[in-house]
Amino acid sequence: MSATSTGGVNIFFIGVEFCCLLDPSICYFTVCHEVLVAVSMNQNKWEIRLFNIRSSDHKGNYPSAIREMEISVKPTPGCRDICKGNSLPPVLLCVSLWKKEELAVDFHEFTIEPSLFTFLFGIDLAMVNSPVVICGFPDGQVVFFPLKTVPSPKSDFTDNQTKSSTRLPLLYNLEQPVVFLGATKAQISDGENNPWTNSSNKLFCDCILLLGQGGLMVTITAGNKAEGGTYEFREYHLKAPVKSAFCSGPNLYYSTCSDIQCVVIPQPGADLQNRILSYSSYNIPMIRAMSPISCCSEGDKEFLALSDKGKLMLFILKQSEDTAQRARLSCSQAGQRIKELLSQIASVSERASPLKSLIEQRNHSLLNLNKVVAISQAVLTSRGANMPVRCKVKPLWTRRLQQDCLVASCILENKTDFILESGWNLCIHLSTEGSGTSYSFSVMNLQPEENMEFIFPLVTEESEHLEFPIKITFALVYSLQELDKSSFQDPQSSLFSHTQSSICLPLQEHIIDILQCLRLKPHTGQPFPTTFHCMSPLDPVEAFLRSSGGAECKPGQPSAISKAICNAESNYAVTLVASVRVASVILHRALKKEDSDTSLCSLLFHWLLSAELPLSQNPVEVHGMTPNGREFRLRVGEVSAYDLSPANPIPATEVQIISPHLDALACLHLAVIRRLQILAEKCNQDGCISPEINLDSIQKQVIARESLLKEVKSLLDNLCVRKDLSFESSAKKRLLCLYKELRDPGLLLL
Repeated sequence: MSATSTGGVNIFFIGVEFCCLLDPSICYFTVCHEVLVAVSMNQNKWEIRLFNIRSSDHKGNYPSAIREMEISVKPTPGCRDICKGNSLPPVLLCVSLWKKEELAVDFHEFTIEPSLFTFLFGIDLAMVNSPVVICGFPDGQVVFFPLKTVPSPKSDFTDNQTKSSTRLPLLYNLEQPVVFLGATKAQISDGENNPWTNSSNKLFCDCILLLGQGGLMVTITAGNKAEGGTYEFREYHLKAPVKSAFCSGPNLYYSTCSDIQCVVIPQPGADLQNRILSYSSYNIPMIRAMSPISCCSEGDKEFLALSDKGKLMLFILKQSEDTAQRARLSCSQAGQRIKELLSQIASVSERASPLKSLIEQRNHSLLNLNKVVAISQAVLTSRGANMPVRCKVKPLWTRRLQQDCLVASCILENKTDFILESGWNLCIHLSTEGSGTSYSFSVMNLQPEENMEFIFPLVTEESEHLEFPIKITFALVYSLQELDKSSFQDPQSSLFSHTQSSICLPLQEHIIDILQCLRLKPHTGQPFPTTFHCMSPLDPVEAFLRSSGGAECKPGQPSAISKAICNAESNYAVTLVASVRVASVILHRALKKEDSDTSLCSLLFHWLLSAELPLSQNPVEVHGMTPNGREFRLRVGEVSAYDLSPANPIPATEVQIISPHLDALACLHLAVIRRLQILAEKCNQDGCISPEINLDSIQKQVIARESLLKEVKSLLDNLCVRKDLSFESSAKKRLLCLYKELRDPGLLLL
């Protein structure tokens, strides 16, 4: 009554006669027949309280509820997060029984057809003419309660009543948050005009709507009275998610995240095969809430909408104008319009086809790049035996072009979860002292947990003969240009430069020594075969030192040094011997097994020649040839070292390398020393106790050896600066003496 209108804006004045209800827990309310229905959340329960808005006892104080009800929250799996966050409020709808002699006084109150009202809420509520409030909650429950209590038919809505602990009847459970409750007249009788366009008509509703956020719409209508009278629940599906909705006649308008859409509510009794309703769109996005304002004539729809950005907007949908515009088109004009639309669709399709292909290619390239990054991360963050991509190398003898040649077999293992596809390359670099070469192999479709073998020669480009040890370095390289080939037709649009167009992932390093490449044969016990009649009893160095000089080196002719060494290398018959000793306690700690009866000598042989020596053999001497065709013998025996320990002799195992070829002897000697150094370092890391040795004796031998080597170096420097190969007999004798001293077995022990 205290409202004025100025410029079309209604102004309401709040005076002292009004009562303020200060309760921040209230999340939704409505007014039904001068009763305020407020819903709030309290300790995982929904509380429904009723207040009399016409009571004269308020006097500005906090009003007391005339009735209170509770309902427990029972979230389904689809509503648990929403109920926990309390992000959606409940919705309320007040309906009453339709009577022909009564008129509706409130636009927001709905009267229900008598049979449907009686079937849903019972004959008792129909007899007392009690309005019913339907409540929909975010957990999917839809319940109802009457404003009047059944035991007091004559009681008014304002009578004080006690708190209700009775369980509220469950009308339906949508199993998704309820966003709208409504009632409408869905069925129009034959010959009846649209009753919603005439506001003077007193209408009743024959359909109650329940709408969920997930797009589930349930209609409740009265069944066939001839079959005994009942009600029907029918489920339909709309486009989700639904934010807000309202009914206008037989149409339901609802807002999604991107549009406002309209569906026609199916009439009661209609048998629809498809439960997914077709809709019309109005291209109005980002509407959070909307509500009808009034019933417009000529089928226009007027409603108020609130956007996501907080703007309040008024919309009027002119359906009659749209219908008239479509009616003015003739058949020929409509046909021409359809042809133009089809032509435009074809043109857009032609332009979209290459774009779609390009997008698919780029998506494929990005997917491959994602796999490359994942493989790179797995390789770079692991080392040793845990590497997901690793190589195993083994030298092999093969025969090509009627010649025996030595190659290496590399087994690439893929332990990742990805396929090594086109673009991956295995790069192998071989390096020896002073030379090196590289190989590159394409990795094609290597599946997870599978292997791929690559074979490559061990001879480098700079050297025709094998030089040991050979260091092999492996790297996995991915060419980023493979991504550009499929994604970018224009080379200038490449994402990657030509100077930095690959990803290199270093893998393991392997050392191949001469012991892995020997060719063993049965030991005959005979001395090394001789193929020359004239044999020198000296080794090459001694033969050179005893040779007479005096001839000056001429251009284009081989020097006397070259001839002497080459001839001596081919014709001497003196067997050269080099030995290496290792403490038996180290071998016992590293190689000996508790349940094994094999001797330390056999264990050491198998450890040195694991690739060539069968496990069934337990030899103490082997005979074979090096990859360059040099004959040799390896002999292992147990000895005692007397000159290294101050107390007792040290039990040791001696490895003797015997060969008439100095190059083979030196190469085998270095390989055995490297192997035993690795064994000794491993024992030191494991805490093996080394025997005590006489460091003073070793130091004296080292000093003596260094002194002899310095004198040899000085004599050789003087020899190299001369123009001819002749030098004084005294210098020659001194070099020969020094060489004999350097060959002393006691010094070779070092």
